[in-house]
Amino acid sequence: MNRVILITGASSGIGAATARLLAGTWRLALVARRGDRLAEVESAVRDAGGECLVIPADLREPAAPAQVVQAAVRRFGALDALVNNAGVFATAPAAEGGDDLWEEILGLNLLAAVRTVRAAVPHLRASHGGCIVNVSSIVAEHAFPGCAAYTASKCALEGWSRTLREEVRPDRIRVSVVAPGATDTEALRRVMPADPTRLCRAEDVAGAIRFVLEQPVSASVDRLVIAPPAGPL
Repeated sequence: MNRVILITGASSGIGAATARLLAGTWRLALVARRGDRLAEVESAVRDAGGECLVIPADLREPAAPAQVVQAAVRRFGALDALVNNAGVFATAPAAEGGDDLWEEILGLNLLAAVRTVRAAVPHLRASHGGCIVNVSSIVAEHAFPGCAAYTASKCALEGWSRTLREEVRPDRIRVSVVAPGATDTEALRRVMPADPTRLCRAEDVAGAIRFVLEQPVSASVDRLVIAPPAGPL
């Protein structure tokens, strides 16, 4: 249990499920805005025998990503993996969404990930086999009415990830994209209620993230799609 991982958006949904799944096999630094919800995840991790640092932070603040990376390294002395999971999901017609909506979605879904990676790469380089997992969505491949801003953020995240992957290969840092379909999370239920039996579970996506993270350094999973049983939603 020497490996250290930083997971953003860890207070609920996919991030919380990933933290619980990795408890006991990774040392966890967990980031989210809601400190009370982070404390609940921390308790579950510790009950499972895991070691955990919680860092309440709003990654939309320009200085926050570097600060949370520094906090993780200060606590654990290293950083071996990063899961960029923090995100926001909101809907509006493509021709009607206001600037506030676009700035919120792009600010958290894309720019926060860019800033966190910028701060993390020197430490991942030092780990001689670091891994970055960027959580995207199948909206990067499929069109869904009302999801223009969200889709743009995930398309941009994936395009950036492809370039980043090639740039950090010489440093033995692997960059993976995990792209789930509609997943039964608090964020989705708040915007568009759906039959949960037709959706992925957060635990399914967490399992995919763990699969990517635990590949040997000789293998890179560049993109992994997790589709719900009902197909793309």
